[in-house]
Amino acid sequence: MYKSLSAIVLAFLVAAAPLSAQEHREMKAGNDSSESEIPKPIQVVTQHSITIDGQQIRYTATTGTMLLKDENDKPIALFGFTAYTKDGVSDPSTRPITFAYNGGPGSSSIWLHMGALGPKRVVLNDPHATSPAPYKMEDNKNSILDVTDLVMIDPVGTGFSKPVGKAKGSDFWGVDQDIKSVSEFIFQYVRKNDRWNSPKFLFGESYGTTRSAGIADYLYERLGLQVNGVIFLSTVWNFETLSFAPGNDLPYIVYFPTYAAVAWYHNALPSKSPPTSSLSSRTRASLRAVNMPTRFSRDSRSIVPNTTTY
Repeated sequence: MYKSLSAIVLAFLVAAAPLSAQEHREMKAGNDSSESEIPKPIQVVTQHSITIDGQQIRYTATTGTMLLKDENDKPIALFGFTAYTKDGVSDPSTRPITFAYNGGPGSSSIWLHMGALGPKRVVLNDPHATSPAPYKMEDNKNSILDVTDLVMIDPVGTGFSKPVGKAKGSDFWGVDQDIKSVSEFIFQYVRKNDRWNSPKFLFGESYGTTRSAGIADYLYERLGLQVNGVIFLSTVWNFETLSFAPGNDLPYIVYFPTYAAVAWYHNALPSKSPPTSSLSSRTRASLRAVNMPTRFSRDSRSIVPNTTTY
């Protein structure tokens, strides 16, 4: 009985040995397949025209993904973007290019793209609530396409942007990681499309303004690419201004001038005088003097106590 059992075990081990080697080879092949199975970038190109300020602009729209590679030339992400470039420009140095994105972090560029900057916009009923579907699109007469080409960027984890190969989401989701990946996309877009000599601008909204500050530095210090300007919308560099937390009065103070302007717009103030620009200035001055002398003024003796707050 013992000899029979030993023979069975020995036979099993002999049979299993080559099977394990085969499994090992298949497992190794499976690990290596991640690079061979990296999805290819896909782009769709169409031609359009729009009239802005009486000027007809013919432009090319390119939307899809671009394969982002790391410093070792290894694919790490598919980066989603939409680019609008004016047709018939022979000298790139005469045509600026603006790279734009929203904030979050974790937001795609859809809000700036279809709400403000792009050649098409979703029809809204500002300042009132937008009605339910069906929704409409129209030419955006306020698009910046008359003065600059436009590249709308979706950071990894938004839109069609995603990690590929051996890269993980955590490689992109962090302050420094986000700055690095978006900077690398901008650099590789400039290189691929030969926009070295074009004036280059960054356009960020909300957390995108925080990102822009880092990108401008990263492009220059790490990649040797200097931008001509940075455009900030709904700027946030001090997150204390957004946190309505116990013991933090700053948000109430910095929001108040906007509340006053909104009240002026909706006729909620005693009169329409002064105009909103003067109202905002006087409101800020009052807040500095009465509420935050030590934060906003180096010399507390300059406080004017008899300032009227609306």
